Amino acid sequence: MERQTKKKILRLCCRMIFLAYLVFLLKIVLFKYKGLGVFLRQLGTGEWKGFRSYNSVPFRSILESIKMIFHGQFSRGLANMAGNIFLFVPLGYFLPLLEKRYRKWETVLLTGFLISLLLEAGQYFLYLGSADIDDVLLNLSGTALGFLFFNIIKLLTYRKEIRRYAATLLLSAVGFAAAGYLAVDYFGIMFGIMGQNRQITDGRGGGNTLTGHPKGEGAVSYIGSGKEANEKTDREADKEAAGGAGDKAAQRDAEKTGRGEGESGGEELYGLIMELDGSRLAINVIEVQDLGEGRGIASINMEKPNIQTVYLNETTKYTQKDIYDANGDKVVTRDAGKEDLETDKTIAIKGRWSGDRFYAEEVEIKNFLFQ
Repeated sequence: MERQTKKKILRLCCRMIFLAYLVFLLKIVLFKYKGLGVFLRQLGTGEWKGFRSYNSVPFRSILESIKMIFHGQFSRGLANMAGNIFLFVPLGYFLPLLEKRYRKWETVLLTGFLISLLLEAGQYFLYLGSADIDDVLLNLSGTALGFLFFNIIKLLTYRKEIRRYAATLLLSAVGFAAAGYLAVDYFGIMFGIMGQNRQITDGRGGGNTLTGHPKGEGAVSYIGSGKEANEKTDREADKEAAGGAGDKAAQRDAEKTGRGEGESGGEELYGLIMELDGSRLAINVIEVQDLGEGRGIASINMEKPNIQTVYLNETTKYTQKDIYDANGDKVVTRDAGKEDLETDKTIAIKGRWSGDRFYAEEVEIKNFLFQ
């Protein structure tokens, strides 16, 4: 009796873990950019402005990821493929563990294929992202890998189901810990759980989206505080390093940060929108280190933001650049408006200085749509 009770408890725990995995699967595939609540609310009010794209050519995206691996973007190229594979490994493992009817290759693979196809179709028809046949192929590979793991565990725990469930719980704990670490390290800024990021880009609009601001700072107002915030931060750093000397030089360096010559004699700022207030917005300036050959390192500090206030007017022109892949090979530029500005959006601004104020003449909103 005690043995049966222990078996039921372990089986129930495995079912709960599988349910948590399915929720996570929906979140990371369909609602990684906006939560389900926001999606349903905006869909109901007609405010939903999602995006979609598709790739129906097998192995196109996989080959692009392989190219990235060998052209200086190893982590992103590997993550594009490995992420889609390992995302479906638990599906291929838990289905046969919990239901005997899924203990045939054709059954579990067909189920994995249909679930992946349904999720990809959901991204496209609900305007929630990019539908890609290569994602389906990689997901199917992950399902097969999970089913292989199940059969290995089954052989090692032959006729000992309690040990099989216990081994599953142990492996799940290790797997979730590893997945959590990778989520913070790689997707932390996307989900708002990480403050700072550095990403190598190719200088054509690719690279990781630098979004999310520190938790607990919602009450801080950045508008109008750009110069003052920079001056204060640099003065404190100077005092620590040199007893208060060099305040003015540090302030001048802060004012130059992120500036570059524009195409028509103006200047450029590149940053992350932190706050909007009528005709003004505050951006955290993104610093770009040029590595040559069209590549660079973009860095942003969320813990000690380099804030600059930008002033908008009626003549400011707005465009939005939808970037569909990390290489910047698929980019769609379209007209936009002031209403398209949102906090956490990355923008490139061309404008001019008048005294201590930076006035925006052109604003380009960068909308990163790739995973």
